[in-house]
This record gives sequence, C-alpha cells and structure tokens, in this order.
Amino acid sequence: MPPCSSTSRPSHNRHIPMLSLSPPQSTFLDHMRLVSDLLSSKYQNHYGLVLPQTDRQGEKHVRPASQYFCRTQGNEYGQSQCRGCDAVCELLRWGDVQIRRNHEFRGTSTPRVMHSNYRELDTCAAGATGCDTCKIIRRAFLLEQISGCDAERLRDPDHQWPIYVALDMLPTGNSLIFTVHSPLEALPVFTATVPLSRERTCLPAENPTTRGGRLGADFNELSRVIRNCHKNHECSSKYRWSSRNPPWLLEILHGDFVRLIKGPEQLVEYVVLSYSWGDPTTMPASEWARIKAAGTKSKNRDGIPVPERLRPFSKTELPETMQDAITITKNLGYSYIWIDNVCIPKGTNWDTEAGTMHEVYGNAVFTLAASASTKATDPLLKDRAAWSHRSKACKLREQWLHNTSMPMNDVRLHSPASERAWTLQEERLSPRILYWAAQRWYWSCPEEQITELSALSYPSHLLKGTVASPWSTPHQFLEVCRSGDDAQLHDEWLDIVEAYTRRDLCQPKDRFLAIAGLAVRFYNAKAEISTTSVAATEEYLAGLWRDNLAKHLAWSCATAVHSERNLQHIAPSWSWASLPLRVATRTKHEAFKPAEEFKFLSALPEQEWTDLSTISTGKAVEERGRSVKIIEVQGRFRRFMSSAEDWALVEWADIQHSNPNKSGFDLRAYAGRNVYARNHEDGRVMAKEGHGGEIVGQLDYLAVPEGENGERRGAWLREGEEGELMCLELGELAMLLLQRVEVEGLDGEAYRRVGVCVGYTSRRGFFYGCETRKIFLA
Repeated sequence: MPPCSSTSRPSHNRHIPMLSLSPPQSTFLDHMRLVSDLLSSKYQNHYGLVLPQTDRQGEKHVRPASQYFCRTQGNEYGQSQCRGCDAVCELLRWGDVQIRRNHEFRGTSTPRVMHSNYRELDTCAAGATGCDTCKIIRRAFLLEQISGCDAERLRDPDHQWPIYVALDMLPTGNSLIFTVHSPLEALPVFTATVPLSRERTCLPAENPTTRGGRLGADFNELSRVIRNCHKNHECSSKYRWSSRNPPWLLEILHGDFVRLIKGPEQLVEYVVLSYSWGDPTTMPASEWARIKAAGTKSKNRDGIPVPERLRPFSKTELPETMQDAITITKNLGYSYIWIDNVCIPKGTNWDTEAGTMHEVYGNAVFTLAASASTKATDPLLKDRAAWSHRSKACKLREQWLHNTSMPMNDVRLHSPASERAWTLQEERLSPRILYWAAQRWYWSCPEEQITELSALSYPSHLLKGTVASPWSTPHQFLEVCRSGDDAQLHDEWLDIVEAYTRRDLCQPKDRFLAIAGLAVRFYNAKAEISTTSVAATEEYLAGLWRDNLAKHLAWSCATAVHSERNLQHIAPSWSWASLPLRVATRTKHEAFKPAEEFKFLSALPEQEWTDLSTISTGKAVEERGRSVKIIEVQGRFRRFMSSAEDWALVEWADIQHSNPNKSGFDLRAYAGRNVYARNHEDGRVMAKEGHGGEIVGQLDYLAVPEGENGERRGAWLREGEEGELMCLELGELAMLLLQRVEVEGLDGEAYRRVGVCVGYTSRRGFFYGCETRKIFLA
C-alpha cells in the first residue's frame, strides 16, 4: 500500500504500476513487455518522472505510449474500465485501509502513473466501449483549460508526459488529483481534480451530451438567461449610466456583413467585446499587422470613418475573435456590437474617449469577455471537446466520480484577457458580463451567477471550499459607487490599483487612459453621495485621491523590482503608476489611521487646466489629475538613520534567524550598536539605533551594481546611500522613504519616493518630537 506523501518524496520506481493488479488473463509476455517499456527510459528525476529519451543527434522525443494501460474490460458495476484505472482502484483501496485504521486520517497518497500521456487517455476514453472512468478524467482535464489554446496544448506532441494520480483525503471530502509533469519543471504542466462521493449524482433527464456530443453552445439557453436578467432583475435600473449610445456602433447585417453606423439618438441594445489583442512580441509580425489593420481609419481629423466602413463589408476582414463575437451577438438576437479597435476610428481623441468608458460599458446589454482567446486572431467558437463523450455516472470501489465546474473567479482572474490592463475597467464598469471560456460560458450580474451545463457537474453543496479571490468581485465597484459609502469606495479604488499594476499594456503611455473610465465613475459617485461640494475636497492625483491621500500613498511593491522599465517619465515617483508594468503591489492596510500632522497642500499639474466647459465634471477631474507631477504636503519628518556617524553595515544573512518561521532579527551580536542592513534579493532595508527596536522598510527598486549603468534613471537607491534616506509620516506606523532631489524652478525642498515602511510596531515612537515640515514630492 502506498504511504502518505504529504511530506515524503516519491521513490524513483513509483511510476511502475503494481503488476499484481493486472487481470488474471494477462500473459507473462504482457508483463515483461510492460516492464521493459517502462524501465528502458534512460533517466528519471527525483520525483520518479520519466524523462524524454535522447537520440544520437541529441534531439529529445517522447517514447510511444504503452498500449497496456488502454486494455479494457467490464467491472462489477457494468462499466468499461481500463488497466490504467486499476491504479485508481488501488489508491481507493489504500484510502479505505487508512480510514479503518484511523477514522480521522487526513493526507495525500503517493502518486502513481495511470496513463503514459494525455493522448493515450484521450484514445482510451473514445468510443462507446471506451473506459468510463477515463471519460470523466479526460473531461476534468479539459474543464481546467480556460482558453482554446490551453485545450489544444493537452494534445500537443511536445506535452505528452505520464499522467499521475494521487488520492487526496481532506475533512471536506476526498478527491483524485491527476497531474501531468514535465521533467524540466517543478510544478505540474496540467492538473485535474475529480471529487469522490458515496452519493450518486443525479444527471438531468435530458443529457445534452447524449445527442451526438455537446460541441457548441446552446444559444437558446443562454438567451433565456440574459432575457431573464433584463426582465426580472434590477441591474439595468440600478447600474445603467445613461441612455446614450457610443458614438459609433457596428451593425450586424444579413449573411456575414456588418457596417459602422453612428450611435442612434435612442439607446439600442448593443453588446460590448472585452478581449486581449495579444502580445506583439510573441506572435508573427503578420498577425499583429492584421490586428492593427482591423482598426477603422478616419478620412479626416474629426474621427469620421472612411466610407469603406460605412458601407456593408464582410466580417471576415476582422480577426477571428471579433468575427466570432459578432456571430455570438447575432445568435443571441442582437444587432449591434461595440469593438474598440473598430468603433473608435483612428484619429479620435483618445484622451477624451477614454473618459467615456463608464458609459460605453455601463449602458451595454452585456459585456462579452473573450476568455477563450489569447489574442485577437484566436477563434472563440471551437468544438468543445469536453462534451464530445456522453455523460454517465461512474463508480469505483463504492465511490462515485464527478466532474466539477471551474469557479467563475478562476476564469476571470486567470484567463488571457485578465493579463491585459484595459480589460480591468471593462469588467469593473460592466453590470452584466458573459465570460466565454473554451468549454463553457459563465454569466455574471449583481443578482445571479450561472455556469453553463452546471447540472452535469459535482453538486455545489458538496464542493470543497475554493480559495477566495484576492480582489473584489466583478460588480463590487459599481455596487459601492451606488451605495454611497465613502470609506468602501476608497478601499475599492485601492483594490483596483492592486489588480491593475499586475497587468500589461502594449503602449505604456496608456497607463492612465486604461483606467480613466474607473476614475470618472469614482469621482461621479463621490459627487452623487456628497452633501457638500465634493470639488472642494476631492482631487485626482496621478492615480491617487486627495481625500484619503495618506492611505493611497502607502502602497508598496510586494518585492523590489528592477527599475530599467520604470514609468517615471509618465507618472511621479510617489504614484504607483510610475512602476514598471506587471508589478505586484500591496495597497490595503487594515485599520489605517492617517497621522494628524499629515496634510495635502497643493498639486502642480504639468500644464494649466483650461477649456473644460464642454465636458463633464468627472472627465475634467480625470484629465487634469493624470497631468499632476508634483504635490506639496506637510507632515512629521526625520532621517531613517540618525545623524550619528557610528553606523555599521552588516550582512542581511548574518542577522536573519536560523528558524525561517521566526520573524524579526537576531541582533544579539550587535547589542547597543547602530547597525543597518539591506536585502539585495527583495529590497528590504533595516536600521536599528542603539538599544531601540529595528525599523524595516521596503524599497521600490533593487539596486543596480556600480558600473552597470552609466546614468541612473529612476529612483533606485545606490549602495551606500542608505544614510540619505528621509522619512515622512503618513499614518500610525506608516511612512514614506524619500531621497532629496533638485527640481528646477521649484521654491522649496523636493524629494522623490524610494520606498515605504508600514507596521514598525517595535518603534511606535519613531516620530515623537520630530518637526513638521512642508515638502514637495516629485
């Protein structure tokens, strides 16, 4: 019986299946062929994974799949069962033994090989006589793939490695965990979970997979869901922004034809597409050129589309994601769709257009989130392989095997589109969202979430608890905007920032434009709920907000980053927008209380704010706010390290506790001395003065070794400059780390941000008796 492997590492021969489980009719030659096939691999890594063989020319290739695992026979439940699933039965037998010995046993078995690769599993599940268990396992793997490309990777010849199975026994229930490992990667390439239950799942009377395979979506079912939302929910009345259409819409005509039209005077039902253009650095130049060419050209500087787009043209002129979005919209009975690249003609003033996104998405009948595509040239409508085999109840050793639905949060947070900065505001500004994944769709509105074909999945009341999303739900921002809670509104903005900084942009100059709609909606929400003139207090400051500025300034990098691609030519150092793209940040601090002495005094925009009479207040505030470069503040101020000259630099490794689970530092060797240290891996900096406690700050950027760069660009702190660090108190146990800079034409002391320090509980009196100073942050 396999031992529990929660802490132990599998043995090298664990990939060999137990020959004693083979059916009696198997011949001695069958056994010898299997053993020879498995043992002839030249290498095994320490997890027992079979590495690809290397031929004489040094080229790696995967060995042919063993046909041993695919041999099937009937089991005691009248099901077809392959030999690979014998390993599953043995794990279930092992689990029964553990429970008999200890009813409270919890743990995970050692993994066993149950198929040579995914292609073999796919073959084993095929046909009416295919293995019923493998049908469940195959579907589990496919349902874990969000995009169509991910599903195709399962069958890619370069990804054919052994499939392992382990039994996971938890208080919430038992599951079979299937993994595909690459010998060159520590984490599994693919995973799938099949929950187990003594309770049989009741499949629906009409099983859609019994009618020749559910390879396409049922648009009638989806249409009923959408219409029910519009008819019976309050989503439209609560969250629709206005009764205006976008300036331009794509009208869907007969056949494959579409055309651009001006948005009608009366609001029409239109769909909005949210998708990823793709990464131009990873796709052929011809593909990127095709995506760019799909954009609508203007015949003049007024943004009027060229006549070719105002006349009917074939949708095949557009990339595949757009084509299929048009097809989905048409099949659901709608005649209009808005696609950014097509409906915003080149030459349009993007600075103005970006501030209207809260209307474009807020007024739409729903937003179609293209979760299945990694780039605009990927199709959305593909055969959905997960439903190509009939759904049938499957049982092994008195336990029923089930498929699960991927949680909607996993789809929205891990789809290719979630890596694109623009899609964040597209999601947060949309009252209704249709997430279109490779194998099923997900519907989400403030009142209901529905997963397609959920009746064929593990009952929700039996599901294990899933990890909560680190960020707010899709509609939380709109709900808070409507509720009028000022503190929650600021918390939601910080949540947006934390989710936004992790994303990528094709054009870094769009750093502020990609969330302009959210900034407008934020300000308008405050204006609606304020009992006084919100303009007298609130102000947008390069991605931060004045009313809670101390808390907004206290953002930090999860770990210091390289400064080469910083955006300080776009945003000031004190704004998170100055960080490079795709950086993890932390913005939310529990029970943050601003310091009484901290005050915002004024903002210095790059240019004067003029001629704003033609646009709404929210748009005006957003446009002005992104030009702010310098702010004047006041607060308690002091050095990070006192002016004493007897500071000693020590190595970080010398003061770390040997026990990694123990926090703080081991400073016994430096009792009574002034010491400081710097962690070169994550950018932390520590200072301990005499007999006082230590202060630990988090720098924004890693230091660049001397001589690597001629001229310093950005706010990274050189080695030896730690003594120049100054501190500005933001709140109780929160401060900025600053470095003095010279700003031409500025009358006063100017500093740039280099880091932050939050939670210095061992030095609560750090700012006692310090002077309050007025300084400029640049």
